Amino acid sequence: MGGIFGQASVPEYFDGKVVWITGASGGFGEALALSLAQDAKLKGLILSARRQDALERVKESCIKMAGELQVKVLPLDLAKIDSLPQAAAEAKNFFGEVGILINNGGIGFRGLGEETEIEIDQMVMNVDYFSGVVLTKSLLPDWLEKGQGHVVQVSSVQGFFGLPGRTAYAAAKHAALGFYDSLRAEVADRGVYVTTVCPGYIATGHSQNAAKGEGVKYPEGHTSKGVLPEVLAPQVLKGIAQKRPEMMPAALDARAARVLRNCCPHLLFCIMRRRAQKEARQRKAHELTEKKSE
Repeated sequence: MGGIFGQASVPEYFDGKVVWITGASGGFGEALALSLAQDAKLKGLILSARRQDALERVKESCIKMAGELQVKVLPLDLAKIDSLPQAAAEAKNFFGEVGILINNGGIGFRGLGEETEIEIDQMVMNVDYFSGVVLTKSLLPDWLEKGQGHVVQVSSVQGFFGLPGRTAYAAAKHAALGFYDSLRAEVADRGVYVTTVCPGYIATGHSQNAAKGEGVKYPEGHTSKGVLPEVLAPQVLKGIAQKRPEMMPAALDARAARVLRNCCPHLLFCIMRRRAQKEARQRKAHELTEKKSE
């Protein structure tokens, strides 16, 4: 059953499989690719993101680490939803199958809901939610026919609770968890596994590359204080190998916030209100500093 996880190691589970990683041009996606190249004897590895030059760099690093590894680069833009079914068909054609899909690609968001154009909300939802759903649906029929397959959705702790200034991002992450929770139950007895990974801060450029609400001078994120992607990747791959339904590799405060959201939501709402007030003061101070420097 898909809801019960075992104790397989990374080599035992991934050896001989075709793995497709989105968001593989850097950060956590690159770390996952390199860790797989080092620890498993894959049948094939497919790397996707928008920047082909960066993907080629990651490909070369993987090949240096595992000389016999077959690596294919498949550039794609997750915001272009209509192009993704064809991308999935191309991915399957590389090695005749895709056994494990790791939906890691995504975009961050920084800004206030009141000042964010709806087009930004839609773009974040497309990249962080709909893209993974489309790719999963494109591969699911083959998995169900064969009675084997595995989708991994890299989400966020913000799928469990929303932070101020993250309306679009938290919405997309909540939606993703809901979809994969439902899908997990539907395919649990049909050989297909569903894993959601909900990390806290990862030390990448995620915050700096985030979409921004219009006109918002917002404090930068805290990803620089997060766990290194090369440290997190082996832990996550181990959880995937064990077919864990859900992982939350996050700091204690994030874990506590999840518990509060379920057991004492009013307290969490008060904490988030104070956080919003603090960040409002930070924005105001930043704006005053900019005016003085003009």
